[in-house]
Amino acid sequence: MKKKLFFLFASLFIFAVLTAEELPAAELPDTTTLLLSYVENDAELKNLTLAAKKAELAYQSSKIDNGFDVTLSSGTVRLQISEDGSSLTAKPSLKASLPQASNLSLSAQTNISSESSDTKMSDTSLSAAVDIISSSMLSNKLTKLKAERSVTEAQRKIEKRAIAAEKEFYTELKGLLSSISTIMTKRQNLYEDSLDFEAKKIQGYSKSSSTYRQAELKVISDQHEIDSAIHNFKYDCLVFYKKCGYDIELDENADFMSFVPSGIEEVEPVDASQFDKALYSEIESSTWNYYINSMERSSKKTYSLSASAGYTFENSSTKSDSIDAGLSGSIGGITLGAGVSIPIGEGKTSNSPVYTFSASLSPNTFRKNSITKQQNEITEEQELLAIESAEAGYETKLVELGQKLDSLLWEKKTLEENISMYEALEKDMSALYKQGYISETEYLSSKNNLNNSIIKKVSNIIDLIIYNDDVISNFVSE
Repeated sequence: MKKKLFFLFASLFIFAVLTAEELPAAELPDTTTLLLSYVENDAELKNLTLAAKKAELAYQSSKIDNGFDVTLSSGTVRLQISEDGSSLTAKPSLKASLPQASNLSLSAQTNISSESSDTKMSDTSLSAAVDIISSSMLSNKLTKLKAERSVTEAQRKIEKRAIAAEKEFYTELKGLLSSISTIMTKRQNLYEDSLDFEAKKIQGYSKSSSTYRQAELKVISDQHEIDSAIHNFKYDCLVFYKKCGYDIELDENADFMSFVPSGIEEVEPVDASQFDKALYSEIESSTWNYYINSMERSSKKTYSLSASAGYTFENSSTKSDSIDAGLSGSIGGITLGAGVSIPIGEGKTSNSPVYTFSASLSPNTFRKNSITKQQNEITEEQELLAIESAEAGYETKLVELGQKLDSLLWEKKTLEENISMYEALEKDMSALYKQGYISETEYLSSKNNLNNSIIKKVSNIIDLIIYNDDVISNFVSE
């Protein structure tokens, strides 16, 4: 159902082209048209659509950052021209990397020196490096997952806003119905007070008597209240239709029942318990936070190990070609490195390899790692507690929604029974009025009661639509 709503509103932005137009009340658009136009004019939904596009572009950029990369560099080129000739030096290099393959990287570089007609290349090397133990792969995966999550959340915000916009539309529409119902109620007071006033006249009270004047003042006051209620309704009505993209005209003789929609399709109430518990918004969000944060904590290792190997032409250290290898690692605050260059090939002046070593120690790193570990343990407890709290909230929400649905269904049944009764009464009163047995005021009172019941029934239909929106908005799409 949520997907259906999402595609409905998504297609709206692509295909709907509605412009504001002035309409008389007699030519009001149907409720579906009003709803689509209302949502189309929703600025927040438009902004969220643009934000989703930005999130998708950020995701594409993230995939590029974590994909195959090649860098070509000329290094610093130095050119000198003098009377003795010209000289040129450069240090070009090439590097290719694939972060997803344990941070695998391949590189090549050389030193070029050219003077007049003599060109030399030295320290030409080819090398490869890879992480044996490191957090780089997990970090790259985290970056990708977070970018994907941003896209998912942006799309979910669009869905939720579309549902919220529909709910706002029906809430405002129900407000109009409530205004009409208020007018009907005040008219009913007028009819009753008018009948009482007519009775006072028949009973022979003089116009100067307090009884006569009080009855008359009630009728006048009722009419003033009706006029005030009509004024408020017109204001709310014009604003509502403007939000839907329409300018309407309301004359003094407008039939208020024409603003009561008759084409709203009754919906089948959704059962919140049939939704996947894992997709309850708070549970899904807290579970995701625990998952991604656990992965992030795991990625920050206190130890690492990486290896490299390569071949250098005319290595200046060995005075010959050499095979090079290296190993570096760290644990806590200790960092160690070792490397070797073994001379090979013709023209070598020595068989002795060249060794390199490095070491560093940072005692504070050990102390900070211990504190970080304790902080991570506390954070993990908080995240697990958030999941438990979300699950408890889910159970409470099911009870709340269930009770609300029971009340709406009971109200629906009661209203249907009342309408049947008022329809029969209005029919009988109409016949009696036409035969002259009752006054017009008595007939209008019965008709008014019927119209008020119709408004309440439509309001109940709207309440069930809003209820469904409430249920759906508590869950996220897969």
